Amino acid sequence: MHDTRHTCASLLAALDVHPRIAMQILRHSEIAVTMEVYTHVPSADTRRALRKLGEALGGGSQKKGEKSQQEGEDMDGRPES
Repeated sequence: MHDTRHTCASLLAALDVHPRIAMQILRHSEIAVTMEVYTHVPSADTRRALRKLGEALGGGSQKKGEKSQQEGEDMDGRPES
């Protein structure tokens, strides 16, 4: 379980999630615990590997010319109600 928390914290940092949000997700009471103990800033090589992993798992497989789903839209591009 401990390794999963490290992975989660590091992935959130790689995705540029605000540290306070990461702290809430990980249920830490202090930001220092999140940032100094659990978060490992990935190198460029790590980011490339994570991108490949995401693509292999079905994420980021958007084809050229396809529009990504925008926040506030449903899967068909209509505004969410």
